[in-house]
Amino acid sequence: MRRTRMPGILFGCHVVACAVGVMPTCARAESDHERIEKLEQQLEQSTELIARLSARINQLEQSVHAQAEQVNAREQEDAQSAARIATVPATPDSAPLPPASDGITLHAFADVGYVNSDQTLSDDRDSGFTMGNLDFYLTPQIAARVKSLFELNFEYESDGGLEVDLERAQLGYTVGDSLTVWAGRFHTPFGYWNTAFHHGAQLQTSVGRPRFLEFEDAGGILPAHTVGLWGTGTHRAGNGRLYYDAYVGNGDRILDGELDFNAVRDDNGQTALGLSLGYQFGLTPDSLLLGVHVLNENVNAYSGGNLVSRSRLRVYGGYAVYQPDNWEGIAEYYRFVNDALSMQGARHSSWSGFVQLGYVFSGRLTPYLRYEEAILDQSDPYFANLAEGRSYQRGVLGLRYDLNPRSALKLEVDRTDETRDGGERFNELLGQLAIRF
Repeated sequence: MRRTRMPGILFGCHVVACAVGVMPTCARAESDHERIEKLEQQLEQSTELIARLSARINQLEQSVHAQAEQVNAREQEDAQSAARIATVPATPDSAPLPPASDGITLHAFADVGYVNSDQTLSDDRDSGFTMGNLDFYLTPQIAARVKSLFELNFEYESDGGLEVDLERAQLGYTVGDSLTVWAGRFHTPFGYWNTAFHHGAQLQTSVGRPRFLEFEDAGGILPAHTVGLWGTGTHRAGNGRLYYDAYVGNGDRILDGELDFNAVRDDNGQTALGLSLGYQFGLTPDSLLLGVHVLNENVNAYSGGNLVSRSRLRVYGGYAVYQPDNWEGIAEYYRFVNDALSMQGARHSSWSGFVQLGYVFSGRLTPYLRYEEAILDQSDPYFANLAEGRSYQRGVLGLRYDLNPRSALKLEVDRTDETRDGGERFNELLGQLAIRF
């Protein structure tokens, strides 16, 4: 019986062994197939992810490139705008209109000096160092055609007190290349000197202005400032250029010996009117410039608050400016034909004028000389009520040295003769260091 059972057992074991051997093979086959499918799925997912990432990277690159282009465009626009603003000329009446700007450029002038005089003064202070002006000057651009000009000046009076004056306060509208209209307080456009040189001493060749053209608070006999409206412009005419000014404003008054420009309304309601015409025989600044001007206004004189005289001021004049190569030549003439309204219309005639010549050596050293004279009728109430309304003659000899384009050292001697009207004859030595910044 053992022999018949053994083959069965061996056969069973063989079958079991075969089954066991086949099962792992099938299981491994199924497991590899699943892994391949999973890998294929993962590959597809990775491919999709890579595609999405690539698209996102391209999108970001395009966005960055667009932002960079916008930044470059803004930088170019800012640079062009800055260049336009930087190249705006100081007198843009005939230049392209600049864009409006919120920035304000501030300029300033300052000077200190020395005086030695043998003139008889009530306080016996005839020599020593002196503080000049600290003058701030700015021109804010309000809009494309609206501009402004302000000049604030600090100076010491003879008694040592510090005085602050708003010398100019102008708001302007540019109508076109040939006309700008200003409103406010401005330098009265008569002659050449009064509008060419303001309160910054560094601008003018000499230490001071001609005596009769001094500002009102320094003894001037002409209304150097006006509060009102002023139209000014230039126009090319033939081979040269025509300059014109027309203005209307408050007339002046005389307060205790000094001209006052009536900043707050006119004291007599008689409007001041003026006109100036000039022609330059060429299109370059060194061409000959000739001009004429006229001014008419009524002036009341007050002493201690009381009205003492009424006058009609009429001024006619002309000027010539010639600056070829290194030469400087300026001449002005003023004729006064005044009516004394408080003296039954009595008419008085006076005149004043000056000539100044200079020559620039090596671009820095400028010797100059000036002769000025005023013959003023002392029976004219207008001059009789002005503290400095006396006739005089003055000769000036000076030397200017430009330390650099922004600073100048000046030395000047002058001789003044007032004896025609009972005054004195005196000499002065003046020194000045004037700067701008």
